[in-house]
Amino acid sequence: MNNIRNFAIIAHIDHGKSTLADRLMELTGTVEKNAHEEQMLDRNPISRERGITIKLAPVRMEYLIINRHAEFISASDETQTLKQVQGDRKEDFILNLIDTPGHVDFSYEVDRTLACVEGVILLVDATQGIQAQTIANAYKALEKDLVIIPVVNKIDMPNAEIEKTKQALVDFLGVKDEEIISVSAKTGENVEYVLERIVNDIPSPSRIDKINASSNFVKNVTPLRALIFDSYFDTHKGVVAFVRIFSGEAFKNKKMRLAIGNQKFEALEVGIFTPDLTRKDSLTAGEIGYIITNLKDIHNVRVGDTVTEEDLHEPLPGYQIVKPMVFASVFPTDPADFENLKKALEKIYLSDSSLSFQSIYSQALGAGFRVGFLGLLHADVVRERLEREYDLSLVLTPPQADYQFEEGVYKEPMVKLHVITPETYLGPVMRLSEEHRAKFITMDNKNQVFIEYEMPISEMISDYFDQLKSITSGYASFDWEFSHYETVDADKLSILLNMEEVEEFSEITVPERAEEKARMITKKLRELIPRQQFEVRIQAYYKGRIISSERVRPFRKDVLIKSGKMVGGGDYSRKRKLLEKQKKGKKKMKMIGRVEIPKEAFKSLFRK
Repeated sequence: MNNIRNFAIIAHIDHGKSTLADRLMELTGTVEKNAHEEQMLDRNPISRERGITIKLAPVRMEYLIINRHAEFISASDETQTLKQVQGDRKEDFILNLIDTPGHVDFSYEVDRTLACVEGVILLVDATQGIQAQTIANAYKALEKDLVIIPVVNKIDMPNAEIEKTKQALVDFLGVKDEEIISVSAKTGENVEYVLERIVNDIPSPSRIDKINASSNFVKNVTPLRALIFDSYFDTHKGVVAFVRIFSGEAFKNKKMRLAIGNQKFEALEVGIFTPDLTRKDSLTAGEIGYIITNLKDIHNVRVGDTVTEEDLHEPLPGYQIVKPMVFASVFPTDPADFENLKKALEKIYLSDSSLSFQSIYSQALGAGFRVGFLGLLHADVVRERLEREYDLSLVLTPPQADYQFEEGVYKEPMVKLHVITPETYLGPVMRLSEEHRAKFITMDNKNQVFIEYEMPISEMISDYFDQLKSITSGYASFDWEFSHYETVDADKLSILLNMEEVEEFSEITVPERAEEKARMITKKLRELIPRQQFEVRIQAYYKGRIISSERVRPFRKDVLIKSGKMVGGGDYSRKRKLLEKQKKGKKKMKMIGRVEIPKEAFKSLFRK
């Protein structure tokens, strides 16, 4: 255990985490240089295309250090003459790296990762400086008392502000300038110094369990406790759990139990990440690896659960069920794909315990699922995975906040919002935030302006992020965390088509947003709903009254012309009878006919 180093790379999105991981793997000989894909640990095609890490990835590296040293021995007991003996001292270190996501939506993965390691590399892009997620992740590492190695990346870029970025780190972390390593993960410049600091600064795993295991000794052997920080489902092997062993030993055929899930199983295989799964005889305290559980029920294995001995139940601390913050309805465009959609969601759920879903039925769209997400990026990534990995064509309704309705009043979820922006854009950022019902809490102005707000999550997930990036030319960033539920004057904005509510278009909203949303939806629907044989009235109903209305004109046959000739000559009474008869027919058709809404209309309305 003395030669094991467990660490993670944490940073804001797109600061070069995966590229730095590539260089570390090359320097340690884990992969051959120029013989692998760039950003090797980002194996998901969506990650590569977007250039962001959306799923953590572990890898085990072996690092051999050869130190020149001198020893002095006594040549003669009588003379006590010292003779110098030159030699090499070789030391082999095991480095367990976990490359973490940088986006706030996946912060729980980062939290569970930090519970598995003793140190972190805090990576900052020299062209962008300290960003919101950098600060959030650093605070998490400090709370867990982890060693932080500050690294400034992208020093090869022409617009890199190396000294300014280092000074920001000095102010933020309280470190000395010489403790900060300046690297280029792309070219590999100075990356070898990062390896040296990992070995020298990050402590080896402790031999003492993080919780009181002394009362659970069985035959003087420390019981197994392993934290699950990720998992995925294999059709033949069942659930494959990624674990950090805190105490005891895991090996093939060992009988184990999930402390939270309360499921017993027998390990089919244990091993390490190289970064592919590589079988090993056993995993001992301090190591990071995987356990093949052979469990088939994907809902029983959750990130944050603890693998223990068969007769033990005590979990490691810090477990929590991650609660989705936004919800959207997902429907297959082909009703026959409902079961395929269900299976796909279940498979994604295994490696993403924050996902939640339940079946629903819509008169307009048929059978589907109400799905809970952590945020907008999370929702977009899940949608793209469903469409690409499982070949599904989907309709996704706009994400909405998780309002609570208690004792006749609505409560909306509030978040603490941390915004970082250059001082130049301070005024526009504050105006934008106030327009989105944000309450100012505090502000700190050093190298960049750090502002803390309290904001309804419904405002944050609307268009706040897009507008923030627009008014700051992409320089601002923000991070958020759930705060509390707050009573609000809100009600349901119902969209009616010929007096029938369409649930998919309806949502909970506050009065100051109701008319704006109502006009937008009704006007868009007027353009998207095709003309019918009868009139279609589109209305928005809020707090007991219609606040917006549009009309789709019906098709109308000219009943006054038959066989190309005008009916009735100049006698208008006969014409009027024909028109009245047509009017009654249209009215009757409107009463018994249903408005046909093509699924393309849903796609167009919900596409941003």
